[in-house]
Formats: sequence, structure tokens, C-alpha cells
Amino acid sequence: GHITGMVEYVMSKGVTVHTRELVRDIVVADGQVQGVITDKAEYHAPNVILAPGRVGAEWVGQLVQRHGLQVTQRGIEVGVRVEVHNEIMQDLCSIIYDPTFFVRTSKYDDQTRTFCTNYGGFIAQENYQDFVCVNGHAYMDKKSENTNFAFLSKVVLNDPVTDNQAYGESIGRLATLIGGGKPILQRFGDLKRGRRSTWNRIRNSYIEPTLKKVVCGDIAMALPERILTNLMEGLEKLNQVVPGVSNDETLLYAPEIKFFATQVECNEQLETAIAGLFVGGDGPGVAGNIVSAAATGLIPAKSIVARG
Repeated sequence: GHITGMVEYVMSKGVTVHTRELVRDIVVADGQVQGVITDKAEYHAPNVILAPGRVGAEWVGQLVQRHGLQVTQRGIEVGVRVEVHNEIMQDLCSIIYDPTFFVRTSKYDDQTRTFCTNYGGFIAQENYQDFVCVNGHAYMDKKSENTNFAFLSKVVLNDPVTDNQAYGESIGRLATLIGGGKPILQRFGDLKRGRRSTWNRIRNSYIEPTLKKVVCGDIAMALPERILTNLMEGLEKLNQVVPGVSNDETLLYAPEIKFFATQVECNEQLETAIAGLFVGGDGPGVAGNIVSAAATGLIPAKSIVARG
């Protein structure tokens, strides 16, 4: 695969890769990073890049605050992965592969948006430490009859509670509890009528789900009312520009949660107030998708190389 190929490439250049090893802390002396401490060893280096991914967002936030660095709360996005037949998205995706729509809801005046459209793609399970989420992807040489995209409602908590990360994780754990350890699948028509979906109703629809390891259920039992209302309103509004997207047969998988709530304070080179300590990717809140995450890997790397 592509990831294996990248790992093999950097290893061929002399890079050592350690797996199944947990980073416990960073080593800092006189305002300069000195290395990292793991559950197996201590490694010394004049430069360290913290890029733990979304799954490590809470970890990196706690780590940097322990060392006196400032963080700000960007909020999170909570929602579902929508799956429709390719014919619904064909005209749109033939013009732009990954169309993005921002929808302002009526009742709560909140922002919802589409994200990560995969024409002919597949739904996938995303595993966190104690809960599961969903995501979507597409293959170059293998296509399904369905298109999927994330549909998300933005959540920004303020006084007295500002821990957006913990709020999102609690939603993830509740949804996983309701789903018996699996994502929840529901037809949009069933959700609108206040009833849980069954495999019988799913099979009688014309959309075959691309992720089968799910529990047919009621997403309303798992997502907060405000978020659920935003998603239902937003999908109906989206239907005005993408006809058919809010059909009864439309499949919804829950939960999909984007964690980039904690943004670590850094400069334009993504270096923190601790000299030599850089951040990158979604985990520290300096990126929001795979493209920007890749860019935030290049920025500190170029800065480190320039220093010699």
C-alpha cells in the first residue's frame, strides 16, 4: 500500500522507524527540547516534531500544557457519513471531485458542511482508544455504486465548559455503546419518522451499504438533539442544490467526529515556544485534512534542514 511504500522509502534513506512504542513525555532543558521519553527508551534530539494525528489530540494538548505552552480551543465537528447512489452525485462530481457545501441551519443558526466526498467510494470504520467512528475513502482501481461524504455540525463550547475534545469523545463513547461497539447505520427516512432502521428495510432499499459491520439503529439515541437537528435541516437544504441527497433511502452512518479542538500555539514555522519543538497535522490543531496535514509536515522539516 501507499503507507507501506512511504515507510519503506524513508527507511531506505536511513530513517529508523519505531512501532508499538508510546511516547510518554518530551525532554526539555533551558527552554530547548532535548528529546522524547517513551515506554521503552529515551531518545535525544535537538529537534522534535509532535504529529500524533487526530487520535492523539487530547494527548498532545495535555503534553504541551504540562510544559507551559499555550493552547486555544478551535471546536470540533460532529455528524454522520452520508451514502447515496452514484447517480445522485454524478453530475456534480464530474465537475469537481470533492465538492464542499456550507449550510447555515434555521433553528440554531449553526454551521454544517460537507467534507471528504468519495465518488464510487467506501465507508470505513475508524478506531479510537475506547470508541469507534466512521470515515470514507475511495480506491483508484476499485469502485462502488455509491458516493459518500461527511456531513458535520460545528461545535464550539465556551464558558463555563470549554473542553471540546472531551465533549466529542463522550459522544463517540455513547454512540459506540448504543451500537454495541460498531457504528450505527440508519436510513434518512427512518430517522425523519422517528424509528430505528432494520436490516430488512435496508435490504429493501436500492442502496447497498458499503460498510456491513454496523448495527442498524437510531442515530437520535446517540447524537445530541442540537447536532441531530442541524444535520437533518442541513441535509434537506442541501437537497435543493443536490436533488435526491435527502431521499428516504439515503444511508447515514454515525458517528463521524473531526477532532482538531486543541490548537497548540506556534509560529509560522510551526515551532512552539520551546526551541526545537515543532507540531504538525490535525492532532495539535494546525491542520484539518490530509492535504494540509502533509503541508504541516513539510514546513517544520524545511525549517530544521535550513538550520543545518
